[in-house]
Formats: sequence, structure tokens, C-alpha cells
Amino acid sequence: MPPDRGRASKACATCRKIKTRSGGHGKVSFNPSSSSETIPAEVRKSPLLLCACCLIAVRHTTQDSASTLAPRLFQEARTLLSAHLLDVPQSIEFFQAAVVLSMWSTTIGQTPLSINSYEGFAPVMTGSEGQAASLSKSELDRWCVWNHLCLVHLHYCVGTRRRAILDWIQTRMVAEVMLYWIIYESCSAAQVDLPKTQSALREWRQEWKFLFDQPRSQFIQIGFHFARLLVYDQALKSRSAAMTRLSAAIIQLALDTADLRTRHLSDHIYHMITFAAVTLCRLLHMYEDQLASTHRIMELDSLVLTLVTWLHSIGLPCHVAHTLGDVVAAFHENPRTNAHPSPYDQVQDDIGLYFPELLGIETFDGGNFDFIPDWDPYIPGPAT
Repeated sequence: MPPDRGRASKACATCRKIKTRSGGHGKVSFNPSSSSETIPAEVRKSPLLLCACCLIAVRHTTQDSASTLAPRLFQEARTLLSAHLLDVPQSIEFFQAAVVLSMWSTTIGQTPLSINSYEGFAPVMTGSEGQAASLSKSELDRWCVWNHLCLVHLHYCVGTRRRAILDWIQTRMVAEVMLYWIIYESCSAAQVDLPKTQSALREWRQEWKFLFDQPRSQFIQIGFHFARLLVYDQALKSRSAAMTRLSAAIIQLALDTADLRTRHLSDHIYHMITFAAVTLCRLLHMYEDQLASTHRIMELDSLVLTLVTWLHSIGLPCHVAHTLGDVVAAFHENPRTNAHPSPYDQVQDDIGLYFPELLGIETFDGGNFDFIPDWDPYIPGPAT
């Protein structure tokens, strides 16, 4: 049967979106020399990879297409993933699909941290990663996919306080993975050793400082700020001025460096920005009088509202930024009802289900939740 020209055209259009969304194929290791017209043939080798890529693309087409097609594609992706989970050996296309499903899980599932693909097939991946010792193109592709799986897995473990199923040798890959490993090891301990962790972060910063001078270095900077902020949050009984500065720096950096590619970022970038905004909301609520001596409260308050407006302006209503913009708006409105009025009056009833471990929501019987943790008095001086 001759190919349907309409479907072929849609396939090429979808693959052009995939090429853009994946940052020039880097995250999923498509051949850089492949054109948007030849990628469909590559993707078609794996129904799971095709389904995963279409799930991302459809979220950036129209709201009607997203509402109609995304739920069906999501269910099909889950079915295909389950069906192939125990196949050995797995193809590179299977792991490419896993990267897509994991790194854009909030976009795909419309619920933060909804898919952590790594945990289900770690034994399979362990059997494959030893092959990456050579420097052939196919093996380098395996390294690239493995790096991103490690990164997203550690991000999920930090966000949900789950135990990681990686060891140190497997994570000596890229700077961001190493940074997350420092966070994970520190925050998974019974008690955070703040001086030791700060020293590890300084050493990491020194080792990878050349990355901070490269184009689009804002993401590695946001990650570094997030690491310091999260460690302070876990280690200190009393909140310090450093947390206010770091929270504001993350938000401002996100706003100042936004461009046309911002809406195509993987979800974990938005998770870090959201954590910074939620932390700043809590600091403003708990320590407004103390902060007023060193900060302009109205400016900090306005920064949060500007962030919410910015998040709600990104992509379609089904975009992860809209979901997390609602989260930030809810945190801003609930603790700070007497602050600068918020234009967002709707607080989601199920906000307590959004990775409560990372955001520190206290959930009570009956589904109620508390936005404000039990923090001690504010420390105006250095955190250490």
C-alpha cells in the first residue's frame, strides 16, 4: 500500500519537533547527521520510542491535540514499556525511549515525577553499561543515554527521598550527575554534615568551573544553587539569609535567561525553580520582619508573582510550567494572604500530592496539608 502523504507529512513535522525538543538529539542520541525526514525511519524501529517522542511533540502542538491524543499515547507507552521491561538484551531504542519518558515525566503524565523509568530496568541496564568501554559511535551513544538515565534517577531520588540504585563508579559520567550524587549522599544521611557537604560542593565547583563560562551555562548554575539551597534546607534547624539569596538567584536566573528553547527544557529544571520559589515563599512568611532589614520585601514578593506569570506563559496549558506555576501560586497565596495580592485565586485541592517530600508539605489525615514546616528562628548571619 503506498504511503499516506498526509501521515508522512505529519511524521516529518513531529520529528522536527522531536529534534528541537531534544536539544539537537543530544538527550536521546539520534544521529546528528540525520534530517527530520530520515528520523522517522530510525524511530519507527521501536514502537515505544515512537510513542514516547510523539508524547512530547503532541504537548507542543495544540491544546486540542494534547487533550485528545496524549492520554492515549501515555497509556500505550506504559503498556509497551511494561511489555518490554524484562526483554534481554534491550535495544538502544528501548533505552532512548526510557530517557524520554523519564526526563519529561511531568510533561507526559501531567503529575510531577510520575515516571522514574530507571528503577524498573536497572538490572537490564547494568548488563549493558559494561559494553560502553569502547569509543565507537554506538557505544558513545550508550554512554550518552546512560548518563541521562543516571541523572534523572538521582534527581528523582533527591526529590522523593528514595534510595538510589547506583554506585559511585557508575555515576562518574558528567558534572551534573556528580553534583546530584553529592546532594543524594548528603541528604540521604541520617544527619547532614554541612561543612563536609559544602566542601564537596566547592570541590565540584572548582573541578567543573570551565562549564560556567560556556554558552547556556545557566542550567549548571541553577543546579549548583539548587544543591546549596537543598543542603541548607536539610541541614539547618534555623533558616539563614543565604537561603533567601540562593532562592532569589535561581528564580532571577531562570527569568533572565529565558528564550525560545525554554519551553523545551526537561522537567527537572522546572522542579528546581519551583523548589526555590516555594522556599522563598516560606521564608517570606516565617521571617518577613527579619528579612526586611536586609531585603526589599515587596521586590521578593513581586519576584515570586513574576515567576508564576512567566511559568503560566510557557507553552500550552498542559505544559509542565503551567502545572508547577499553579504549585508556586498556591504556596504564595496560602502562607502570604496578607502580602502583595496574587492574581491567582485558585489553589489546587490536590497540591499536597505534588512530591511532598521535596517541598516539605505536612499532610494530615483527611487529605489536609500544611504549607509551613516547623522551622526555628531565623539566622541573619552566615549559614555556617
